[in-house]
Amino acid sequence: MDRAAASLNWRISFDRTAQIKAGIVTVLFIVLFWNQIGFIPELSFLPASVQSFLGIGSLVRGWTGSADWSHGPLIPIFSAYLVYMRWDQIRRCPIEGTWVGVPVILLSFLLYVYSMTEWGVILLGRAQPYLMLLCLAGVVILLCGLPVMRFAWLPIAYLLFAIPLPKGIYFALTNPLRELAARVATSLLSFVPDLSIERFSSIIEYSYGSTSGMIGVADACSGMRSTITLCALGVAVAFLAERPLWHRVVLVLMCIPIATFCNMIRVVITCWLHIFVDPKYAEGNYHMMLGFAVLLLAFGLFNGVGWILANLFVTVEEDDLDDVPQAAGGRE
Repeated sequence: MDRAAASLNWRISFDRTAQIKAGIVTVLFIVLFWNQIGFIPELSFLPASVQSFLGIGSLVRGWTGSADWSHGPLIPIFSAYLVYMRWDQIRRCPIEGTWVGVPVILLSFLLYVYSMTEWGVILLGRAQPYLMLLCLAGVVILLCGLPVMRFAWLPIAYLLFAIPLPKGIYFALTNPLRELAARVATSLLSFVPDLSIERFSSIIEYSYGSTSGMIGVADACSGMRSTITLCALGVAVAFLAERPLWHRVVLVLMCIPIATFCNMIRVVITCWLHIFVDPKYAEGNYHMMLGFAVLLLAFGLFNGVGWILANLFVTVEEDDLDDVPQAAGGRE
């Protein structure tokens, strides 16, 4: 009985003491990695040295400085929601803090500090956000133990969708997607009678009646932004509901095909609107509305794949088998 009571005492609770500890750990984490997650805007009344310290962090600057990563602030919110969904399971886990978290924290933090040095910026400057997440994982392991990581790994890994890719990798992936989008749009629209259309790299030239012009598939329409956003959506759909592991694997593997398909639809519709309706409907707020519609399309496709997987195999219970009439040859 005493052993059972002791076991219960070592389970996660959010009492006053736990709240204080969580607050201290949170403050320390924010202070240590303020260079990444600082979000205080420019305040002219502060001294330059203070403003330099409190300024917007590199990660937040990546979110606010590029439309391709404008979804970044939403990722931590959804990651917190994933923790909330698994909170009952996490609370039932015994607290078995292990020193395995110490080398993880030390390694990630030392590498993070080194990345701020002259040579470290060259070697590890792009890895700073990943080192921050590694340190976060080490903190969870140290304070709560590996059993909790069974449920905490997904919210931590989901934060990867908020980290902007290095520009070299981003543009290396963007250019092929731009050309693919232009190629598909040109091939489909070439079936329209009286429309002359050709593709030169990611530039589409067209002539229809007395109208002619060029359409450039910009970086924003390359599919890179939508691919990352829709992959985050696909992973969310895969893990929000209770599914078998292989269902989740299939849904995650479908992220890139569905994202690529949806982007092709977006580019084709944009070109069609530009040529046959009015160029104004292919830009500005109309273009943003089309992007939102494509997001809904992708959400429907992910849920459709999930429905197919759920109904792919029919499980027959033993009680149902008893109700099935036996074949005539098997009767006495």
